[in-house]
Order: sequence, then C-alpha cells, then structure tokens
Amino acid sequence: MGAVTAGYFGYVGVVGSRRVVTPVLHGLDEVPELPTSPADLGMPHEAVRFTTDDGVTLDGWLIPAARDTRAAVILLHGFSWHRVPWLSFFVPWLRERYHVLQFDFRGHGASDPAATTLGSAERRDVAAAVRLLEGRGLGPIALYGISMGGATAILAAPDLPVAAVIADAAYADIRHPIENRMREARLPLPRLGAWLIVAGAAVRSRTRLISPVDRVAAVAPRGLLLIAPREDRLVSWRQSVRLHEAAGEPKELYVVPGAAHGEARMVGGEAYTQRVLAFLERHLEAEARPADAKGAAGSRL
Repeated sequence: MGAVTAGYFGYVGVVGSRRVVTPVLHGLDEVPELPTSPADLGMPHEAVRFTTDDGVTLDGWLIPAARDTRAAVILLHGFSWHRVPWLSFFVPWLRERYHVLQFDFRGHGASDPAATTLGSAERRDVAAAVRLLEGRGLGPIALYGISMGGATAILAAPDLPVAAVIADAAYADIRHPIENRMREARLPLPRLGAWLIVAGAAVRSRTRLISPVDRVAAVAPRGLLLIAPREDRLVSWRQSVRLHEAAGEPKELYVVPGAAHGEARMVGGEAYTQRVLAFLERHLEAEARPADAKGAAGSRL
C-alpha cells in the first residue's frame, strides 16, 4: 500500500508540475468567432515586441486611447490562454478613456517559449510592459488581470511604479486552483497533491513560486479592486475575500453573483464596466492631472 501511495504521489508531482510549467495552450482556432486583432474591431493599434530583463521577448498590441490622456491600462490574460479572448470583452470600453497594452505572457500566445510559474516569473513580463509604456511617456498606469493575470498583477505591483491594480478571479494561494482541478478529476488527497505539484513546478522552473496573499499587503498605497465571481468553481470567490482581508487601504471587493470563472464581465454587464471605470477614474485621473491641480486636490497615493 505504501509503495502504491508513493507511486501515486510521484506520478502526481511529476505530471502535474509539467502541466503547470508547460501547459497545454489554447489556440486561436478554439475561439473562431472572436476578433483576432484590434483592426477587426475598427481600433487603431501598434504591434509591439519588447524584452524582459531575463531575455524573454513578448508580443502584444498597444491600442491608443480615444481621448487625450497619458493614463494607461495593462491587460493581463489567464493561464494557458492568450490575449485574444479579452480583446473584444474589455478593450473597446477601456480604450474610450485609456491607452491599453495587451500582450501574451511568456510561454503563451505569440511570445517566446518559457516556463510558466503562475505569476512569479511573469512579474518580469509586467515590469517590461510598464517600461514600454514609460518609454512612450505614458502614465499613470493600472494593472488589470483576470485569473493568473490578476494574481500576477498583485505579485508585480509592489515593485513597480503603477497607480492601481484590478484582479478579477485571482487566487490568493497558488495551490488552490490546482487542488480544485484535482477534485474535479476525482483524484485523491488533492491538498497534498497540489503541494507536490507546486514544489515540482518550482524545481522545473528554477523559480520560487509565490502566493499573491503573501504580497498583497505591499500593493498599498496603490488602489486595489478585487473582483470575485460568486459561482467560480476553479478559484473560489472566498480567495478574493482572503486577499481583501490581507490587503492594505485603499481596497475594494466586488462580488458578481451568478458568474463562473472568467465570466464576471459577461454576467456583470454594464454594472461591471461602470464599477471598473469608476475605480480607474479615482486612482488614475488624480495622478494624471498636472502637478499644481493635483497638489490642490490631494493625491490618493
């Protein structure tokens, strides 16, 4: 029995960690009905490629704002995906007020191959994106991520000159979604299995994997909006509650009833859009004002 148990956990650790570090990626052919370029939506854009400080080249689009502003939003996609699904659902209403930078994380989409680490190494991707925008004279900057993108935004923000973070369906503990995947597959002892998978992924990627709950307090004094899809079975909405409890001010928690993982925008509709835009206005607009006007009004950061 002991040999069987050891064999099972060995298999879980090896196979599971490989699937984390080199996930099976979603291709463009999985979403044929969606636009694959900002041009398909009639939006001007610039194709950009930029390199991280560890030598990974990332592929993306810089979509200019529809109004006169320097403020910008970096939109971050989820695990095993690419930027395309979020193009039509988020960019059109964001670009009405802000420049939007979309890119594929390392090991995803059209970016260079590299190990996936659930946000730890991807912090370098976000840092490179911020440098790109600063090099264009853009800012203040908000990070806006969904699922792994939201977790990465939380992990990256404390070390970057950004004004705000929006994390939609982010996990507090990196083991949590892995546990839920194991439960979904009816695999035994998912908690221990998830621990082994994360440990194995750290060895494979040669990176210490960090949980967002361990960094979220350091996001302050930047604004933080946590969005929790109430019916999410992959990342429980209570993960956002846990992040909210651990975070410093200013912070907000927005629970979207009836939404599953990644569906908060679709289910929340206009209420979701207005909640996000109001948050960005509070945390980007004050920073974007000239120094004399900002001094008179007071800074939120």
